[in-house]
Amino acid sequence: MRTTTRAALACLAAVGTLTAVPGAAQAAPSAEGGTKPTRTVEKGYAVNCSGRSGDVFVAVDLYQNSAYGTHTGVVVETPEGEYGGGYGPGGATLFSGGAIAADIPLRKLDGTGEPAGDATVTGTYTAAGEPTRVHEVVEDPAGHYVITRGTNTPLDASATVEVLGREVPLSCSTAFAFDLMVLRFSTGRG
Repeated sequence: MRTTTRAALACLAAVGTLTAVPGAAQAAPSAEGGTKPTRTVEKGYAVNCSGRSGDVFVAVDLYQNSAYGTHTGVVVETPEGEYGGGYGPGGATLFSGGAIAADIPLRKLDGTGEPAGDATVTGTYTAAGEPTRVHEVVEDPAGHYVITRGTNTPLDASATVEVLGREVPLSCSTAFAFDLMVLRFSTGRG
């Protein structure tokens, strides 16, 4: 289960790097002699929230991408132990019309992986600013390029999670919507 949670967190972290940095773009090499470029439109949302209620700490990551599905991750720390869960890629709608909703299966992280119920996340989101232009060129691995263009729009998000019989208010430190055109290709030199 830790692998699933880490995968969901990695997906969110990767999407979180798509912030605009003026002058950070580099020239992309030609795909001549490599693979034919593939182009995808990726629209969706990414939210990272955490909170504490008494001696219970919860961190939640929610990611919805029109091209790659939904991914979730949750980590719960209590005096009795740690719990975690997540899924992805999935087809569930996590963000719709200003509402956030997710049911994430939870398991004990004690080596047994025993089921521990669900973490039910509910909340709201609204645009909190103007879209910011994104242009990023990444070589990963050598000779394989990902070129991203589009916008990120900051969101004001608030959420609550019901988990292990507790209701925990969450503060969302990262929250944005994205609308991207992504080009992937290989130059044949890597």
